[in-house]
Amino acid sequence: MDDLEKMRHTLSHVLAAAVQELYPNAKFGIGPAIDNGFYYDIDFGTTKISDTDLEKIEKKMRGIIARKLPMTRRVVSKDEALNWARDHGQDYKIELIKELPESEEISFYDMGDMFTDLCRGPHVKNTGEVGPFKLIRVAGAYWRGDEKREMLTRIYGVAFNTEEELETYLKRQEEAKARDHRKLGKELDLFCYSNLVGSGLPLFTPRGTTLRDLLNDFTQSYRLKRGYKKVCIPHVANIDLFKTSGHYEKFPEMFQFISQESGDHLAIKPVSCPHHSQIYASMPRSYKDLPIKYLETTMVYRDERKGELGGLSRVRAITQDDSHVFCTEDQVGEIFGELIESAKDLYKKIGMQLRLRLSFRDDGDGYIGTPEMWKKAEAAIKDMADKFKMDYFIGLGEAAMYGPKMDFMAIDALGREWQLATVQLDYALPTRFKLEYTDADGSKKTPIMIHCALIGSIERFMSIYLEHTAGWLPMWSAPENVRILTVNDQVADYVHKITDILDDTCLDNPLPKNKIRYTVDNSADSLGKKIKRATDFKIPAVLIVGPKDAEDKVVSVRLRDKEEKIKLTELSEYLKSLE
Repeated sequence: MDDLEKMRHTLSHVLAAAVQELYPNAKFGIGPAIDNGFYYDIDFGTTKISDTDLEKIEKKMRGIIARKLPMTRRVVSKDEALNWARDHGQDYKIELIKELPESEEISFYDMGDMFTDLCRGPHVKNTGEVGPFKLIRVAGAYWRGDEKREMLTRIYGVAFNTEEELETYLKRQEEAKARDHRKLGKELDLFCYSNLVGSGLPLFTPRGTTLRDLLNDFTQSYRLKRGYKKVCIPHVANIDLFKTSGHYEKFPEMFQFISQESGDHLAIKPVSCPHHSQIYASMPRSYKDLPIKYLETTMVYRDERKGELGGLSRVRAITQDDSHVFCTEDQVGEIFGELIESAKDLYKKIGMQLRLRLSFRDDGDGYIGTPEMWKKAEAAIKDMADKFKMDYFIGLGEAAMYGPKMDFMAIDALGREWQLATVQLDYALPTRFKLEYTDADGSKKTPIMIHCALIGSIERFMSIYLEHTAGWLPMWSAPENVRILTVNDQVADYVHKITDILDDTCLDNPLPKNKIRYTVDNSADSLGKKIKRATDFKIPAVLIVGPKDAEDKVVSVRLRDKEEKIKLTELSEYLKSLE
């Protein structure tokens, strides 16, 4: 544990000590250091804690820090630990202590004579050694992540080595609030939710659907030009399909079922790869047919926990830009190369930097396939990352159920990292489904399966993309990319000339034949009100048309950062040049 992590861990204890002084009946769960800071899960009983209480708790923490109380470790027996927890009414600590193996060393940390906590450590030497911090929010958290257990109050804090780092982080957080996709989605009229429809099931408006379609066309265009063929599958399947694939065995909680009089046990699909395997299996295949490339944007459904749902970032109805390739071992490198180049180019156009995570398995049991398959697949993934000179790191335990993968980590405008594109190598599913092809020598071989999504879930990608752009979508993806504002009714004929030009204008980059999507605001409102409406909707290009413009055959173009006059004859090329 590095020094910063030690400071953050100590601050979680300082937080608990402050809470104990202010709320003597509080019971404590766990309080770890995390990325950027720390938290503590606390049971306040009938007392309600909100963000308004953070200032009071923080003030108490600063007093404790100023006292420079020593952090002292002591080892105790299991019985001593249990007696301490019982004496102090710390029921959650009792549960944790009882589960510790008899062979495990149990330790407490004393903060002077003020506060004691069950903890492995390590910590800084005294409370005066912690860095700048701030409590940022209160949230609910089920004890041990189990929604059937008690709901505790989780208090989050952030901490850094310097005040400058803390201030930078807090400013970014404020910017993130302003960019929150849930806020933007409402302001830009992109999506909504209904309690009658259900949690995690977003409803997309016409504007939001336009954005979805444009993003889908964008991601599909990369694979269509590489020879992928579109397929279409149903939203349900016999549960035996998912038992054969291994998904039902490993993730039974993902499934919802439909009963049928025929006795078929139908499941709503949480993934599409087993369906695609059956299209491959529908006829004999030769080595001459390979690679076979399937592409589909399809909706899958997963019974995510209600407490984990949030806007579009975590939903129950997930639209995947899914593709699957069935190929020979000799073709794997070429397929991966195509997909790597596609991902790099796509995110360059989006304006996001990439780095690569090689997602390998850990020692857990949540995987299918033999150890030999995994060793071979992981070696192949690493060789390809080296071949294409990708800057990568290895993430143990991040592999898919059936194989290792390359996960492209995209960095947004606020410096946040998101796992988006993924390319996955799979030796297991073709074997489980007994897929085969006839090789040149007449023998039967098992194809290799490659799974790929370039943006992953369209819903989640939209949430990230909206926050990355702060809602100011570029011309090619804005649902409404041009709005014409009339100064008065005298310019109606001139507006028709402008719309004729717009109807004939296509934005060819990055999507070919991407039409201008415009509206005309010729309402009786003042020009100021019209401009405000267009600005609130973050329209990339606003054309203001008055009698003088019509007379001079020009258009006043208002962009986000400037305004200029454009000749009518040059309007089409001008709009094409806008990003």
